[in-house]
Amino acid sequence: MKPSRSTQLGWLAMLLILVCSQQTRAGAEFRGAVAGEYAIKAVFLYNLVKYTDWPPASSLSATDLPIVVAVVGDDPFSHSLDEAVKDRTVRGRPIQIVRTNDPRSITNLHVAFLNTSGDSARVNELVQSLTARSVLTVGDSDRTAQAGVAVNFVMVQGKVRFDINQNAAKRCKIELSSQLLKLARHVMEAEN
Repeated sequence: MKPSRSTQLGWLAMLLILVCSQQTRAGAEFRGAVAGEYAIKAVFLYNLVKYTDWPPASSLSATDLPIVVAVVGDDPFSHSLDEAVKDRTVRGRPIQIVRTNDPRSITNLHVAFLNTSGDSARVNELVQSLTARSVLTVGDSDRTAQAGVAVNFVMVQGKVRFDINQNAAKRCKIELSSQLLKLARHVMEAEN
């Protein structure tokens, strides 16, 4: 006996509900994993600030100004970056988080996390512009690594690690602590 049309539609509706609920659950797990990844990267960013020295003659070293960290482009951190630095200081200086698409308009910028989905030429231009201002450039993609950021986050077997480009840090006139260098997955040594 063939099931009625209403029975067939009922089974189809139940199947669609089951498939959609599985996709929603998988999507929530993925979003949770990404949120967790960026919560860890937020803590790493805070620690990068602790182990970075800017040029002594620069206004970036002025002890009466906050340390400014910019997220450039879309903000993958949500509130985790704000939470990571909340009520914390580095060498007695508060940390200020800003979000922007154009970091060139921010004076006394210390760190720029580049999350740009634009073309490689834009990323290269941003890295060059920020490097000239002694801004520590940080990214987390092949594109930002190729553009020459000083620090690039990578995922290795589900864990957040980072690579350091000493050439980029040298061009920024930034000194990264030897303790930080020891923790890096890879360090591209500075050329003399």
